[in-house]
Amino acid sequence: MTELRSARARGGRRFLRLLPILVAGFAVLACLTSAPAVRAADEEEATTLVYPPFGHCLGIHRATAFHLFVYLGTRTKFDEPAGLAAVKLIEEDDPETDSDDDELTVFGLNSGECEIIFNTSLVSVEIYGERGSGPGQFSSPLGIAADERGTVFVADTGNDRVVRLQYHDDDLHFVKAFGSSGDAPGQFSSPSQIALGASGTVYVTDTGNDRVVTMSPVGEEISIITGDPAAGIALEGPIGLAVVEAEDAWITRKRDFFVVADREGSRLIKMSRDGSVHEVIEAGEGPLEDARFDYLAIDFYGNIYATDRRGGRIHKFTWTLAHVTSVGRQGDGDMEFDEPRGITLWRRFGQIFVTERGGAQYFWIGTDILELGVEPRAFVPLTEHTIVTYMLTETARVTIELLDDDGEPVHTLVDDRRRAIGENIERWNGATSRRAGAFPAGRYTLRLTATPTYSSGAYFHDTAEISIELLPARNR
Repeated sequence: MTELRSARARGGRRFLRLLPILVAGFAVLACLTSAPAVRAADEEEATTLVYPPFGHCLGIHRATAFHLFVYLGTRTKFDEPAGLAAVKLIEEDDPETDSDDDELTVFGLNSGECEIIFNTSLVSVEIYGERGSGPGQFSSPLGIAADERGTVFVADTGNDRVVRLQYHDDDLHFVKAFGSSGDAPGQFSSPSQIALGASGTVYVTDTGNDRVVTMSPVGEEISIITGDPAAGIALEGPIGLAVVEAEDAWITRKRDFFVVADREGSRLIKMSRDGSVHEVIEAGEGPLEDARFDYLAIDFYGNIYATDRRGGRIHKFTWTLAHVTSVGRQGDGDMEFDEPRGITLWRRFGQIFVTERGGAQYFWIGTDILELGVEPRAFVPLTEHTIVTYMLTETARVTIELLDDDGEPVHTLVDDRRRAIGENIERWNGATSRRAGAFPAGRYTLRLTATPTYSSGAYFHDTAEISIELLPARNR
């Protein structure tokens, strides 16, 4: 784990180069100063996703039709942007240095134009595909996946097939098409999304046939998953799909599962490769009211992200499908989405790309401190203790300090310790140290700082504060 975190941190320091990052013609993205977000404990502010520093891509965090015109002129227009795939290609990597490891190639489906838009460098963009059913042609493609070797798979939805392409010499080349219309083995009915495991296994949501199909990179069928009879779960029109396999270098604890959204996006199901169901969650009341899960992504810790086109939000869940938070709302401002669709996540550095109706946005994974509380707020040091509770929306390095009336730190309760996503609890008895006496009576402030373990941690941290009172012994 330490080695993986160090690699992510090194990538974060490299992001200060003054280079625009163009993402699949959809994203040239992101602006945020490195100033920390500071707020009182009872305030809420969306920092689960953050915009990268200005120096990373010169202040552009949302790609629009204007940006597409700048790079491609009248060659195309945004027309139903759909799935995305982000990857660090071996062909584009300089093995003599790690300074370019964050420079990704992103393939984005422009479904209405039946094409793929992709970047061939930090400043150049190309288009592949046209409408049709032959080689190099698509019909309303919705899903795309890619690996570091430049292998690209497309769920060619309108043609009821999967297409394999190869990236080489700044271009995409047709390799083979798999499948035909039908419900027999080797056939598809409106395949909608696709994922590629580290083992090379290809996963496809065969929507019209109520199943997930897995196959080898050369199109040989491995399995057909229609649900889990033992759990009483049958897939119903699966659409969204995300996969992580134990073979992946950038997944903690060798987690191995896939997640699918079905029932018109109203249900999420976590399954193992053999089709066994582990967790199920359905849209309902509270933050998931009226939610419709569309495209899915999984981060380094196994947390799951789901776009919600109807609600203009991104929902985040733990790897056990416990809801963590929902980010954004419908709109075209900062931290707002205009019908978010495809989502892809580069797990090594925590880079996230999201397509929306008229373009795309680019984020880094940050963290939010929610529900900071202290109980009791007033207590007698050494003879009593207080409990500090808080929720993190991402695993983070946490420091908790005691501040005096002048706002100066006088004690550290928790010193840069890793804390998990979700609810955390700390206890303190008011001692100055393990063997020393108590702090003087008076009013103090507890300041909690959470720093993401991803590359964003080099530039961003979230801070929340809450007041406490240390009572003199005679007031017990």
